Amino acid sequence: MRTGSLRNKTMFEERLRVQYQSLTKTQRKIADFLLHNAEEAAFHSISGLAEALHTSTSNIFRLAKAIGYSGYPELQRDLQKKIRQKISPVKALENSQEKDKGKDIYSIIFDMDARNLTSTQELNSKETLDRAVKEIIAARRVGLVGFRSSQAIAFLLSFFLGRVRKNCELLDNWFGNLTNFLVNYGPKDLLVGISFPRYSRQTLEVLRYGKQAGCKVICLTDNPVSPVGQISDLVLLAGHKTSTYFNSFSSAVTLVNCLVAGVSLKNKKSLEALKSFDRIDNEWRYFLR
Repeated sequence: MRTGSLRNKTMFEERLRVQYQSLTKTQRKIADFLLHNAEEAAFHSISGLAEALHTSTSNIFRLAKAIGYSGYPELQRDLQKKIRQKISPVKALENSQEKDKGKDIYSIIFDMDARNLTSTQELNSKETLDRAVKEIIAARRVGLVGFRSSQAIAFLLSFFLGRVRKNCELLDNWFGNLTNFLVNYGPKDLLVGISFPRYSRQTLEVLRYGKQAGCKVICLTDNPVSPVGQISDLVLLAGHKTSTYFNSFSSAVTLVNCLVAGVSLKNKKSLEALKSFDRIDNEWRYFLR
């Protein structure tokens, strides 16, 4: 994609995701700072930002141009717009959490998950979710992949999607059979990867293979320039902050719910697929009631 075609069409994160691989080491350092410190950078002058990063204003200007902006002022306006859109609900939760430091750990986790959900809703527009749903419905075959803790989310998405559309499967590597799945994927198929820190190399390799085979690729991740984010056609972002060592997956599960609901409502064959599964479940007497 040419950088010129990005102007006035995408926000900072998407521009950065598309161009990240082509940036220099210095430009990536600046971009990473802007990505993770948007509230600070949004109201910095270019000289103040250069001083904070121990770099030159020309390096910042070159980054802005490299990701499709006319200059730093246009980039900064995008950051400011993002902050204005999110500062009220998120900041309110942050302030509440700071004020109630004496709370028990369970209350803190509930508060953090509420914050994650708020930020996740802000990061994923209706248009982005609609596009993901459209790709899932249109694909000949959908493969879901995630390893380690992310595999739980991949399984959940594959289970629910498998109830409302056919040819949907979890790509696991039990008994080394992952390649047996992958050889069946091609240009009319879709791979959906789930990857959160610490990022699984195997998930990235599966998505890379899919791209080379002509598949569309969607990912659920925490950052537009995460390893899987950089190679995906569409990125869905989920907040995952937690007070413990492990990622919080509350927001990722909510994104799963959004995708399944969207497919259920917009896919004309969803009801037919669900009736087929229910008939088999009833015949096999899966449930006690």
